Amino acid sequence: MAPQIPPMPTPPETDAGAGGHGSQPIYSRADDLAFFTVALRAQVVADAAGLTHAASGMRHYLSNSGDDFTISPDEAMNDVPGLKKWADYVVTEAVTAVANNPANYDKAVAFTSEWLDYYVGQEASQDWFLAMGGVEVSATGVVTTTLAESGSRPRISMSYQIHLFDRYNWDGGKGVTILGIDISDERLGALHTAGLAREFNQYGTSGTQQFEGVLPDVGPLDLPAPDPGRSGSRTDPGR
Repeated sequence: MAPQIPPMPTPPETDAGAGGHGSQPIYSRADDLAFFTVALRAQVVADAAGLTHAASGMRHYLSNSGDDFTISPDEAMNDVPGLKKWADYVVTEAVTAVANNPANYDKAVAFTSEWLDYYVGQEASQDWFLAMGGVEVSATGVVTTTLAESGSRPRISMSYQIHLFDRYNWDGGKGVTILGIDISDERLGALHTAGLAREFNQYGTSGTQQFEGVLPDVGPLDLPAPDPGRSGSRTDPGR
């Protein structure tokens, strides 16, 4: 029986974020209550300005639930070409490790990459910069390696998925202005410690992609472009 594509690997450890939820003394929360209204207005403005993923993440943060939140790797890679190239690199590293072992030839072998971090800069996409910024990228799949003619690279045939993971928190160090509304990490993080908003994990799994071709000598594979309409989450039965 051929192996199935492995699920998303266990996410890496996250940083401490702004601190404990609701850890701020009650008497010091008046300014945070005022800023909560500003943050609510900022997400409405962001949504209207087309920063839809940033607005969705902010709404979830301000809902104060702390529940996990689904993001779309296919949409993110489609909007941020640099992230797509990084995902290609992550896949290439994983399948090269399989293809370099002759014992893996002529059979389907499942693979799971390590998590590798990528930073979406504001210049690449303000929407995804605000929605996640730094994000962890992993790939899983099933690859069959065929021994090529002497002196040439092996040929691979694979099915694979890309996974993203990010801890949505505001731990200081930067700020942005959304259509005239100033937003800083410190002020947003303070909403968490005041118990008015809550940090959360966000993650997602791409749709399944297929690739067949020769493994390159250098550089990453040029893998198919993502289809934003095919992304799935960890609860998607079609994954």
